[in-house]
Amino acid sequence: MEFIQDLWVKITEMGVEHNVNPILFAILYFGTIPPYMGSMVWAVQNHKKRKPVALPVISTMFFFILPALYIAIYGRNVAWWVYAIIAFMVVYGSISVAKKLKAKLEEPVSD
Repeated sequence: MEFIQDLWVKITEMGVEHNVNPILFAILYFGTIPPYMGSMVWAVQNHKKRKPVALPVISTMFFFILPALYIAIYGRNVAWWVYAIIAFMVVYGSISVAKKLKAKLEEPVSD
């Protein structure tokens, strides 16, 4: 139990040092999963109904990058390599999301 308390103290100290609230970050990280998945479903459904998919795709990407965006905007004194990792994760994740959506959107549309 002491290990968990020490870990929490370290996390909160780092949060203060870097101007990032760890609880808010966790809420953003886990809280954006349902709208992210919902946006993907929305995009596929719009495609099947032959409606525009731009807004659902933009929504999907927004929810995907939101936690990283929080750190990029509000983080202070963050090491350069953290920004590099965030950039890599956003680029790699965006490509991954695009491939998933493309695969779903290429499925035959039933009338």
